Amino acid sequence: MKDFRFIFLRLSFYLILGILAAFNFSVPTEILIISGILIFCLFLIAYFRANRNIFPDALFGITAFLLIFYLGFSATYFNIPENQKEHFINLDSKELPDPIVSARISEELKPTAFSQRFVINAERIIGRKEKLKVKGKVLLNLSPDSTRTTILKPGMQVLVPWSPQEIKEPLNPFQFSYKDYLNELNIKRQLNIQTSELEISNIERHDLQSRSWQLREQLISDLKKYDFGENEIAIFQALILGQRREISNTLYKNYAAAGAIHILAISGLHIGILLIILNFLFRALDRIKYGKLIKAIILILLLWSFAVLTGLSASVVRAVTMFSFIAIGLQLKRKTSALNSLFLSLFILLLINPHYIFQVGFQLSYLAVFSIIVFQPLISGLFQSKIKPVDYLWKLSSVSIAAQIGVIPLSLYYFHQFPGLFLLTNLIILPFLGLLLAYGIIVILLAAINSLPPFIAELFDLILRLMNGFIEWIAGVESFVFSNIHLSLFQTLSLYLIILAILLLLRSPDYKRIYFFLISILVFQLSTFYFRKNIPASEAIIFHKSRQTIIGVKNDQNLSLYSEENLDPDFIADYVRERKLGKVKTKKIPQIMDLSTKLSLIIDTTKNYQLSNFNPEIIILRNSPKINLERIIDQLSPKEIVADGSNYNYLVKRWQETAGNKKIPFHHTGEKGAYFIKPGK
Repeated sequence: MKDFRFIFLRLSFYLILGILAAFNFSVPTEILIISGILIFCLFLIAYFRANRNIFPDALFGITAFLLIFYLGFSATYFNIPENQKEHFINLDSKELPDPIVSARISEELKPTAFSQRFVINAERIIGRKEKLKVKGKVLLNLSPDSTRTTILKPGMQVLVPWSPQEIKEPLNPFQFSYKDYLNELNIKRQLNIQTSELEISNIERHDLQSRSWQLREQLISDLKKYDFGENEIAIFQALILGQRREISNTLYKNYAAAGAIHILAISGLHIGILLIILNFLFRALDRIKYGKLIKAIILILLLWSFAVLTGLSASVVRAVTMFSFIAIGLQLKRKTSALNSLFLSLFILLLINPHYIFQVGFQLSYLAVFSIIVFQPLISGLFQSKIKPVDYLWKLSSVSIAAQIGVIPLSLYYFHQFPGLFLLTNLIILPFLGLLLAYGIIVILLAAINSLPPFIAELFDLILRLMNGFIEWIAGVESFVFSNIHLSLFQTLSLYLIILAILLLLRSPDYKRIYFFLISILVFQLSTFYFRKNIPASEAIIFHKSRQTIIGVKNDQNLSLYSEENLDPDFIADYVRERKLGKVKTKKIPQIMDLSTKLSLIIDTTKNYQLSNFNPEIIILRNSPKINLERIIDQLSPKEIVADGSNYNYLVKRWQETAGNKKIPFHHTGEKGAYFIKPGK
């Protein structure tokens, strides 16, 4: 039985290998199906052979690995849009005159300053004479129209003009890629329309998810009848109902800097605390016959009821699924039950949607819970006190520390920030988070039946205000917020290798594990050296910024920024972090520059540029100069022309056409992104 203690951990590992392989390698469908049949037959032969053998051999283990690997590969293969015949990206709808798409609203996203955003599921593309049945998610950007107000909600069927567009990559280096984020959600295209172009169908789907969303919106409406503060009601909605659209950027940044960002998104933390509370409330059932079974059923039903209350968002469904399995594991009272339950839920969720593996929330949730299960008993055992309050605080601290061990490398990789006072924040908030959840649910239920006493609402508003104030104070201690930290993917993986080595050493130290620990440190050092070696010693870059010209010249760890206007430091923060820069100096833009040994002329007026023996390799156009580009090309014979974001688009199009006729490469930062100039390029 020893070999089966962590069976789902190993199976999940094999499955993940298959998933990653499918995202990186493509095979014809016919070969995939034939190989699947062969692997399954081989597995059956190995299984029956193993049953007859007195001593097990390696064949059964190898075929089991191949089978699970194949499951991961095939589940991913058929989940990738490019491999789905009915997905809209594989259909040519250009031949349909004036096509429209019939789609369902599946999710409402946080709006931007310019538009409302929704995720829609395409169902049919409709032309004048024919209809095409399609599938696939689309990002709908709905610009407001002063002549028409439209309220959209999940479950609604809408008709909109079908003109899908590619989701753009970030125009400046190392910035957050919204395109990659949407790819992780299987969203490949976007639609940009006005409210007046949208038509709502009379057919509305009343499935569980849409009803759940409507219930949540009604509960939010009921809460707003009471005198909650603006920030308090925003935190209330996020904390209990999973709706974050009303949280201001300032409030969000405060929670991130204080190390409490996990409070604002219902995830494994909330569901785990809720499970602990429910497990405590129903502990009496353990004493009766079949009590553990009854208790497990009740716990799972209540967890899913909470998920319905929060709108059945994807993150909540994942967290509740995970803890439903853990709830069963808790009732089995075995040391390995919690870990096996955790990885069983991981296995099932990844089979359903392999794209989860790339979603940050999914990764952080599982790493945090895994780390708590593995490290919390070890950390808790380091100190014991007979004073109950002290012992309680230490155990609570051990949970927070254990969770941070699991998520810190990944948090640094994605968010580049480490809140130094996270332990203080969690020590103050976590003991009361369970009470906040319970209190908040009671407030919501009472508000829903119009029976909420004002003093109960006022008390909860006061508690939330105090919590926001505490978070703001912690975030204000800037010396303990370590930001602009860079970790490459290889550095992140090697850090987890070090954590694994430490865990093995703590459990059973021996020479082999010491060697493994030292090797893991060496791997981290090599990955750090590799990253630094790949940073160019010098380069020039023409950034993209609307209505501005920004040119950067990097030499070693120094950056000279050429700009005519004051520059927001956040604009270049990603570039400074990734290039490991120290000093940044701002200078005025000259007319002639040496950009990484490339002589460059910056044109922003209609001067006469006919100079003797002057042939710049690059011409940079800025501030929409009224020039005859064809004449300038004939005079100066440049090798390339660059237009930045300070130019009018109609002029850029005209210049691009002229450069094309002259067979001169043309780069527009508003279309192709920032322009890099490296020595020897």
